[in-house]
Amino acid sequence: MLTIIVMTQCSPNISSSKKDYSAKEILKPEIFAEGIISTKTESVFDIAFSPNGKTAYFTMRKENEKQKIMETNFENGSWTKPKVCSFSTDRDETPFLTSNGNTLYFGSQRQIPNKPNQGNFDMNIWMVEKTKSGWSNPTPLPDIINQVQEKNEEWPSSNANFIFSNDDKNYIYTTMQRGSKSIEIYTTEKKNETFSKPQKISGLFENEKFWKYSAIYSPDGNYLIFNSSDAPGGVGGEDIFIAKKTSTGWTKALGLGTIVNTKAEESSPRFSRDGKYFFFGRENRINPEKDGIWSIYFIETKALKLNELFKN
Repeated sequence: MLTIIVMTQCSPNISSSKKDYSAKEILKPEIFAEGIISTKTESVFDIAFSPNGKTAYFTMRKENEKQKIMETNFENGSWTKPKVCSFSTDRDETPFLTSNGNTLYFGSQRQIPNKPNQGNFDMNIWMVEKTKSGWSNPTPLPDIINQVQEKNEEWPSSNANFIFSNDDKNYIYTTMQRGSKSIEIYTTEKKNETFSKPQKISGLFENEKFWKYSAIYSPDGNYLIFNSSDAPGGVGGEDIFIAKKTSTGWTKALGLGTIVNTKAEESSPRFSRDGKYFFFGRENRINPEKDGIWSIYFIETKALKLNELFKN
């Protein structure tokens, strides 16, 4: 539960120019905006950028407080002090901003009107729209995406907290649909104000028991990237995996490599708007009996050598 005394309005910024976030090459992962975004005292993860790359939205969680969605702006070569977004009033996370900058999606524990959660923990996907005065009031996505938990239903069943698209039409998200046994990646097409029936992406692992979270496409659409726990090809714990697009679907998923994956926990893959940088979250756990602090790391995408992963 993140408590901020002053709640200020987040304003979309959609100019067309782009910015580099480092004066040097980043060929090994480094903490992103250390001391401003990644502070080592609060956990931060799940970053998203405005179309011009100058505004960033991310999740921040303080110990024993509800996590919130924060905003910061890139000005004069540095990021401004983050502030809580006006719409982030409950346990909120995983922001995603459409390519035109007009819609921001996020996950929230807040109750959908007239649809009380009857399970033990329920997250759903909400959206806000850009207006002249800032962001609109949040509204939930339709029932075809959000499945509110029924009586005795337990997490992660029917939970959804993150949705992604490169073109604002073809979306992917991850959920454990009611009655299934694992969290899977689903595709759906946005049609006016609703979405098409979700279709599962199969075959990423030989064994479908491995859960898949936080799925995105690379900016060019050629790669599907997500995180999974203790899956084959990983280093251990939560790792980031990647599959390559083919004429018939997707290849089997491979670990992204030890340049990103370590024995620590890694999650929440993201790209900068221009595709130059790759971002992810990593946990620093000092006490093995307690959750650690998450920071956002970044590296230049070219250093990942994605094509070489699939040569064999």
